[in-house]
Amino acid sequence: MIAGRLTEFVELRKPVVETDAFGSEKISFPKGRLVHAEVNWKSGHLSQEASELFPDGRVEVIIYSAHPVGEKWHVIYQGTTYTVGAIEFNRRRGIKRLICDKVNE
Repeated sequence: MIAGRLTEFVELRKPVVETDAFGSEKISFPKGRLVHAEVNWKSGHLSQEASELFPDGRVEVIIYSAHPVGEKWHVIYQGTTYTVGAIEFNRRRGIKRLICDKVNE
């Protein structure tokens, strides 16, 4: 692993499903852990749906493979929330590559 490239900090948040007294489920993302990462911006554009503009962005986050992460987790980078869409493992380098899409809140 090349530790010198992991110069940024990102926060990993795991989804937690909570059920209330009536049986309805709510997904929350409690505060997670800060990890070292390399963040690469991949693409971004504006899309229009029902006369509203939605900014879209995609980043690639590289973290050390020992950190637990799964699809649909949230990654917080510089105050912006991204959701993990795919995970690519590289055992030779000891890293995980997360392909993340911006969450429109």
